[in-house]
Amino acid sequence: MNPEELLAIARGLVEQGARHGVTLRILGHLAVREHVHTHRDLIELMQRIPTHDIDFMGYSSQHKQADQLFIKTLGYKPDPAVAFSQEYGIKRLIYHHENGVMAEIFMDELRMAHTLDFRGRLELDSPTISLVDLLLSKLQIQQLTEKDIKDMIVLLAEHDLGPGDREKIDFGYLLKLIREDWGLYYTVHTNLGKVRQFLVSYAVLGEEVVVRVGARLDELLRRMEDEPKSLRWKARARIGTRLKWYEEVENVHRG
Repeated sequence: MNPEELLAIARGLVEQGARHGVTLRILGHLAVREHVHTHRDLIELMQRIPTHDIDFMGYSSQHKQADQLFIKTLGYKPDPAVAFSQEYGIKRLIYHHENGVMAEIFMDELRMAHTLDFRGRLELDSPTISLVDLLLSKLQIQQLTEKDIKDMIVLLAEHDLGPGDREKIDFGYLLKLIREDWGLYYTVHTNLGKVRQFLVSYAVLGEEVVVRVGARLDELLRRMEDEPKSLRWKARARIGTRLKWYEEVENVHRG
């Protein structure tokens, strides 16, 4: 499916959700596409093509409304394995459509290598999660892929850092999270370094983009270093990587 067609479907589902009392916000690569305009060509140059999957954040309190919308109103079929896993506290829903589209809704939290809490944050932007949440959803990944790195490069090429603007990356929220959580700090810091290393390997980017993205990466790294850390953070930092600082994704999915 053409990625723009898939994005249009995702936007339509957000709108349908709003009309039926279901808060949905796009995340993942489609959210990056929604926020990138000036540098849209970079997505194509780096050959970052999405699949038929659409990922959303939502609220568990709207679980029944989501089932009503996707199954009764829109004709999607629920994934039976995920429906079964709800009994074990897995807060996500998956629906399949006959056109091949799969819609997955993570509810309340994005639990991967680290847990990001989205309760009260979905109202910050629409039809996607906020830019800093989008960046964090990539930076918290333990096994970072080239696809995720490409998404972050495009996002940082398009958007400056700063608070109070929907089209800026609010690094203040990122700093608030990492000052309390050494494990998240370590993963985010490591991944920013990986993006910095990969940046120069994409010849299609051009010097101007490399310099701009590099400067924003350096600013994030500097601010993370300068941010005062909590006593809890310092205590965990003394243990370091001798103790696992992240969750195994397959364990999260199994509950």
